Amino acid sequence: MNVENHPLLRANPELAGKMLTKAMADGIFAQRAQRYAALDAGVQASTASADEQAEHAALAPPLLEELQNPVAPASCGGCAAGAHPGA
Repeated sequence: MNVENHPLLRANPELAGKMLTKAMADGIFAQRAQRYAALDAGVQASTASADEQAEHAALAPPLLEELQNPVAPASCGGCAAGAHPGA
């Protein structure tokens, strides 16, 4: 995911590193961030419907909140399966 020009980073450029890390670790977050970017393009071009504008407005706060939280490392599932010694 390219985060250089992501619309969420216009007002929050300091979150670029967190956004990239979060998107790589969390596919659902990455999809939601991509959806937000697509909606933003329509909003900026004034071609977005009222529903798209509402979705755009509703997506921003939770995405930004998730970026404020620490990124949890991805798990291989080995600990739960007893694959790691001492687990």
